[in-house]
Amino acid sequence: MMVDVDGRDERARSGRAARTERRRAARARVERELADLRFVEVPETGPSAFARTAVGLSIALAVGTGATWATLLIAAIVGEEVLWELSSELGFEDLFRTTVLPLFGLAAGLALAIPLLGALGAATSLRLLERHATAHPDEVPSAGQRARLVVLPARHLRRAVLAVAVIAMAVGGFCLLFALADDEGRTPLVWTIVAVCTVLVVAWLIARSILLGVEEGQAARRAELEVGWRRPLAAADLAEERRRKASPADDPPAMLRPGFFARIDRALAVATGALFLVGAVWFVSVWLRQPCKRCDERYFDDPVERFIDGLSLWGGIGIVCALAIAGGLFIARLAMMRRIELAAVRWVADGRPRRAPEEVTDALLLDPRAGLWASGAIVAAAMPIALFAIAGIAGWAPGGADPGPGSIPGPVLVVALAVAIAAPVLATVLGMADVRRAAHERNLLRAALSPGDPDAASLTARRLAQQRRRAKRDRRAQRRGRAAPKG
Repeated sequence: MMVDVDGRDERARSGRAARTERRRAARARVERELADLRFVEVPETGPSAFARTAVGLSIALAVGTGATWATLLIAAIVGEEVLWELSSELGFEDLFRTTVLPLFGLAAGLALAIPLLGALGAATSLRLLERHATAHPDEVPSAGQRARLVVLPARHLRRAVLAVAVIAMAVGGFCLLFALADDEGRTPLVWTIVAVCTVLVVAWLIARSILLGVEEGQAARRAELEVGWRRPLAAADLAEERRRKASPADDPPAMLRPGFFARIDRALAVATGALFLVGAVWFVSVWLRQPCKRCDERYFDDPVERFIDGLSLWGGIGIVCALAIAGGLFIARLAMMRRIELAAVRWVADGRPRRAPEEVTDALLLDPRAGLWASGAIVAAAMPIALFAIAGIAGWAPGGADPGPGSIPGPVLVVALAVAIAAPVLATVLGMADVRRAAHERNLLRAALSPGDPDAASLTARRLAQQRRRAKRDRRAQRRGRAAPKG
């Protein structure tokens, strides 16, 4: 009997030891998993880097086209009001009129290109993240990369075919009204355009239903990825927090701290405000000349007439100067942004773990990149001018004369063609290089700083909270300053 009791005690002790060993093994396994889990920037492939760059460049081209055409419009009005002799000799008004039709064509092309490139970007991102999830299950893509799947490729394609349908309805409707209202509009060409537009609208209805089914399949692929990320997301966040707390605090270089851009941002804000101000002054001269679209132009006695002419001239000059100053400040800010990126890489080049303030790490990981901004600026500033110059020179004839082979438009056309080709190529190469470089540089920062998974919303909320705290401190300081003399 005594032997049985001793045997049971021995089995109980061995069972407890086995359970303890299993718990220790489980904890060790969890520790290893936590040590391996981390948030990363998934390195971009060639197609994904191209797609991301192309989307940004197409948007930049749209913004630059609108700004360039508005500048040409201002120049044409100033030339008509004040410098009409020079404008007539150069044929600038005729040159400006030739840009109107290309403007609408470019707008239609961009309305189609932007969603198509967005679909390409979403498709390449979906494939990129699927391959990464299979190859590296212990690495969770950053919030910014996961956010690229919010709008699926099929949704972008639906927007593209909708743009085609809207353009077709506008053109077809106009041609149909023209044919019904005027006998001259009942020509085979007009009826062909109406028929083609009708076919495009019907094709849109069919493509929309097909793309809805495709979108459901892509949503299932996205849901599969999100299910796979659900558990690692919380575990990686915990692992990064533990690594961050275990790392020694380290003060970042001065240029990486918040407020480094404060002065130049204030200068940019002042330049932008001045641009709007001089634009409003210039618009007053336009309103004084013609208060409404259908109103006749008004002319006044000599003092008032000179005032309107001067307002138009100096308003236009002010707009050019404000644009030049804002452009120079923007270039200076790009240079400062790249300096910060290089300084951040040098700071963590040794790979030593360290802990830095959240506002510093979040800004380094989420702020816009200098290379992408520079590539967009190249396209926005150079390409619209080149395209409008090509369109204008195609019908250029100062004073209605036919330009001869030795006239100015020949060399100008060559330069415009070279710029129209070189600008997007250079911007694409620069943008793709920056996109691929950004993943490498930010992974170095993540390895050293263990910043967790910040997103743009959290960064914006933190900056707003800092601004509110700073404003509150300033108000307190002002109240103490006013109360000091009384004491």
